Parts: sequence; C-alpha cells; structure tokens
Amino acid sequence: MKPEKIKVNRTLEGTIFELVFLVLLIAVWVFVIIALQKAPDVVPTHFDDLGRAASYDSKYSILFAAIFTSVAGVILLGSAYFPHTINIPVKIQTPRQYALAIRMIRVLSLVMLALTAVIAYTSLVAVSPSAVPILAVVGLMFAVIIVFCVLIFKAR
Repeated sequence: MKPEKIKVNRTLEGTIFELVFLVLLIAVWVFVIIALQKAPDVVPTHFDDLGRAASYDSKYSILFAAIFTSVAGVILLGSAYFPHTINIPVKIQTPRQYALAIRMIRVLSLVMLALTAVIAYTSLVAVSPSAVPILAVVGLMFAVIIVFCVLIFKAR
C-alpha cells in the first residue's frame, strides 16, 4: 500500500522556523566570509581519532563543507512540506506523528546551520582546532533524531 501524501499548509510555527533559519543562514554566512578573510592561507581540514588537526589545506576548501551543510539545511527545511518523504525507523500514521516529524526536520535544519558555523569556526578561527565542537553538533543531530523518533512512536 502506498503511503498517503499529506498536504502541509503554511503555519505560524513553520513561518517562524523559516524566518529564524533565514536570519541564522545570513548570520552564519557573514561569519564564514569574515572568518575566511581573516584566516591564514592554510587551515586544518581533517582531524585524527584524538580530535587533533591531521591534515591542512587552503582556507577556501572549507567553503565546500560550509556550502554543503547550508544547502542540506535548506533541503531539510523544504522537505518539511513533503512529510511523506521523511524516512525514519518509525511508521508515521497519525496527524500528530506527521506534525512531530515535520518539527524534527525543521529542528534538524537549524542544527545543520549550527554545523556550518562550527565547521567554519573550527577550521578558520579556533586557536587550537579540535574536532570536539563538530562532533558535539553531530551528536546533537543524533539526539534530536532519537528524541523525536521516540516521541513519534509514542504519539501513535
């Protein structure tokens, strides 16, 4: 049986998420551009298993990761309008479950912007770069997914 396509209308919550996302996206990219201007020509781009800088490259190589995570955030935010495409290990059947899945995707879009900022900070600004801030944001992503999956499961 094919999953039912749910139509998501614009809501106050969605509009607030989108406005916050837009403001944060602009702020993050202002930060990235300023950090790029002030960064040395060669910056850490990869970290070893202990979280220490292990590989260095041009400061502009950080743009790939920053652009990728920003675009991923935009895609996540847009996918909130297509909840039938959300793939999680919990079967979504009720309107409450759909609402929680949509909220999860919107929260993840904001966390993706945080990842953009942390990647730029770690490689371009940090005095003693470490992978810990990046891993903390990735851990936050997993925590958001786990918490919302539990909430969605309980909302049956």
